[in-house]
Amino acid sequence: MNRTEKKSLPVPAWLALLALTGISLVLGQKVGHASWMPVVVAAVIWVKGTVVARYFLESGSAHPFIAWLLRVFVAIAPAALLLTTLLEK
Repeated sequence: MNRTEKKSLPVPAWLALLALTGISLVLGQKVGHASWMPVVVAAVIWVKGTVVARYFLESGSAHPFIAWLLRVFVAIAPAALLLTTLLEK
């Protein structure tokens, strides 16, 4: 990477993270403990993790194995949430 390259701030990524956090708060206040809520929470977690990996960890410029490993790592928390929800029933 060229060290003189000026990086721009990932404003759309920050806005997406803020919007997803706001959506989570609103859903938590309005819906509460609905049966479909774990699926929505898992989706929000997955999207937020993907945004962080892509824009802040720059997974797109990483070696393909590292990028793949990062995608698996990001998917673990939502998958674990869904699995515990299914096992709880």
